[in-house]
Amino acid sequence: MFLTVASERAQKKSSGIDTPDLHIARTREDLESAFKLVYESYTEAGLQEPNQFEMRILPQQFLDNSDVVVAKSGGETIATATLLADSELGLPAESMYRDEINKLRDGGYRVAEVGCLADRRRSTTRFIKMFRQLSRIIAQAADARGFNGLLAATHPRHARFYIKQLGFRQVGALRECPYVRGNPAVALLLDFDAIRSTDVGEHLFGSPYLPVELAPYHWNEQTRAHFSQVLEHRTKPNRCTNVYAAFESPTIPATELPQLV
Repeated sequence: MFLTVASERAQKKSSGIDTPDLHIARTREDLESAFKLVYESYTEAGLQEPNQFEMRILPQQFLDNSDVVVAKSGGETIATATLLADSELGLPAESMYRDEINKLRDGGYRVAEVGCLADRRRSTTRFIKMFRQLSRIIAQAADARGFNGLLAATHPRHARFYIKQLGFRQVGALRECPYVRGNPAVALLLDFDAIRSTDVGEHLFGSPYLPVELAPYHWNEQTRAHFSQVLEHRTKPNRCTNVYAAFESPTIPATELPQLV
């Protein structure tokens, strides 16, 4: 029998281990802290034009099947990632891989995209560990929503990390990403059915979150109106296809980071 994530957190807390609390954002405050953290990371990396709200938000994040995940420690949001649901809006990566994504849909895949990941801490080791933790709740939330795969666009020099460590496979050739200053990208797919009986599948799905923890959070009208202001004042398209470039900083060379574009 596997311990639930909630039980694991409780055990670590009682043993004195300082471990972040990962959960789907369910308050306006948690959502805003996530959007501000992504904005801060992107502007620092030169990938985001400043705006008066100091937030970076995507249209897909307004969807009921999309989930903003936050990692909190000491009441502060230290990391975030978003599960971006497929819909009539399309996926962010379709700006580069429309044909490839349509082929996946035609082949029976119902994919979501993982994006908008940011970490407040400047440690490559902690960053990678955090992404592995975030990947669990993202994958389980996607599975609970009826998706059978996750799509990601990554810098080609880091594709091996996602293929070897997280079970992705390449489904799109090298392209220039227009939303990260022309950085190169390749499209990757994580096929849930293909990895369930593997070590990667055990990592992602072996310790299940409780159903209540994976339940979607539907924004109310006040929340939608609050964050719609940011979208309305965008000066250029803001499709978040770069997840990891946001961590480029003077203290961590970009070449050391597993970078999604």
